[in-house]
Amino acid sequence: MEVILLENIEGLGRKGDQVKVREGFGRNHLLPYRKALLATPAVLSRLASMKKKFEVEEAKIVASLKGVAGKLEGLTLQLTMRATPEGHLFGSVSPHYLATALKERGYDVAERDLRIKEPIKAVGTYPVAIHLHADVKVAITVVVEAEGGAPAEGEAAAETPAAAAAPAAAPSAGPAPTAPA
Repeated sequence: MEVILLENIEGLGRKGDQVKVREGFGRNHLLPYRKALLATPAVLSRLASMKKKFEVEEAKIVASLKGVAGKLEGLTLQLTMRATPEGHLFGSVSPHYLATALKERGYDVAERDLRIKEPIKAVGTYPVAIHLHADVKVAITVVVEAEGGAPAEGEAAAETPAAAAAPAAAPSAGPAPTAPA
């Protein structure tokens, strides 16, 4: 089935492209959701004017997204999460979590635009790619830190005397046991 795309579809083509797709994909997804038009002679005759219109729209979108990319370029996003003393996170940092954190800081980035190979499950520094558009890509750095960090030596030392004092206080609390004669 030949169709004319009405929007950019990753892995298939760009707006205005004439592509061949399987019948089911075209009838069940592209045509009902108005992502494509059936390539009929009437539509093909209008294709040149449609492409010019799409190019103008695309240029406006790319210009606005380049402004957003300029703000995101070199951004370091610091996240504090609960972690084990070895640095393994309780849970993980997923694209959904990152999108929420970016929105809290005033950056409107969709979850689908974030490119992470696999969820982040340990404390550390990670590069994350953001694909705002096929022509607009930016990289940010995500720093994941442990919440509260590992207990400091001063805190561990403070716990030890209290633990040692408790057993010492227990025998003096009552009379000493006597051995039978």
